[in-house]
Amino acid sequence: MLTFAAVIVGLGMIVFFHELGHFAVAKAVGLPVERFSMGFPPFIFRRKAGETEYCIGAVPLGGYVKVNLGVGSGTVSPVKWWKRSLVVLAGPLMNLVLAAFLMFTVLAVTGTKVPLTRPVVGSVHMEGLETGDRILEVSGIPVEDWASLYDAVDLYRTGEFLVLRDGIEISVPFFLSSDSIPGFVPLVPTVIESTVGMPAYEAGMRSGDSITTVNGVVLADFADLQREVAAFQGRYIEVVFVRNAATDTAWVEPMDYQGRKIIGVTAIGETETVKLPVIRAAKVSISAALEGAANFYTGLIKLAASPVQLVEMSGGPVFVAETLGQQAGFGLSRFLETIAYFSLAIMGFNLIPLPVLDGGQFLFILFEGIRGKPASPRVIQTAQQIGIFILLLLFAAVIFRDISRVVTRVR
Repeated sequence: MLTFAAVIVGLGMIVFFHELGHFAVAKAVGLPVERFSMGFPPFIFRRKAGETEYCIGAVPLGGYVKVNLGVGSGTVSPVKWWKRSLVVLAGPLMNLVLAAFLMFTVLAVTGTKVPLTRPVVGSVHMEGLETGDRILEVSGIPVEDWASLYDAVDLYRTGEFLVLRDGIEISVPFFLSSDSIPGFVPLVPTVIESTVGMPAYEAGMRSGDSITTVNGVVLADFADLQREVAAFQGRYIEVVFVRNAATDTAWVEPMDYQGRKIIGVTAIGETETVKLPVIRAAKVSISAALEGAANFYTGLIKLAASPVQLVEMSGGPVFVAETLGQQAGFGLSRFLETIAYFSLAIMGFNLIPLPVLDGGQFLFILFEGIRGKPASPRVIQTAQQIGIFILLLLFAAVIFRDISRVVTRVR
């Protein structure tokens, strides 16, 4: 029931804002909108208001706005080409705005959970700091936990850390730009919570176990565990753990999740919710959304050379539904973060220059603007047929991958 509700809310939000972008800009530039539909036919709700018919379809796999952009008609539209371009780009842009807004909501309203522990550095990407450093002060301000550390760093973007390293107090200067975030994360213990039905649980691991090594690699913290699992290339991982002072070994077969390998464990530890100041949260969320969009295309370009790997890293309706349901179970913040992730993915996918997608429509309109007249209907029809064929192949492969994931898990 939770998964069903999560899918309806999550996908509904993404689709609604995407189509709202097309709809609002079309109205603004004077293009008549014939239909605004959430879902695909058969329709379970239809109502006409003015020139537009508003519908809800029984197939909740997307939505569409029916508007004449002049593509494929062979005649020049009375609406300027750049205005029609705005209509096409408005949908993906709204997905970017939605992602940034959801990230802002998490950072400033619902908050993110951080370990309620002494600020000991785990993974670090910040010059001068090392794993295991205990941060005592930030520019003279004592810090007792991660919440006070983040508050101090947010207040002083330039200054010094006083850290305790190997029993010796040393000063480490730091500088953070206005839109960057600290390059370190907490040292999280490897005491785990094992999720029922996931690989680690099936291999005999239980909540409260403390993982010491993975494939012979000694772990310093939970981040080390995540890295070792993600980088593993074989079939079974050797996991050594401690339970009730006794050491045991489990052979765990990782599963694919959002393009990476996991074994289905999370770190156990007392946490508290941290919220960023509004202005700071706005800057970070905008920066994160733009970075996420850029990373989508960077990854897509790398994967384009390997179609098989592209399919392996993709997910269809089953994957999306499972992910939304799982993340909803972890709380509102994780759920909103996941919707933001998928919203960026939808934005990126729609801007791929295939004729049946927003990116392809934009190229045709741009071509018309540069050339002074539209491409011939025959050229556009052929291009659209090729685009549909490519999309059908991709969807078939992704759905097959979805089914394979389920079958593998059942086995």
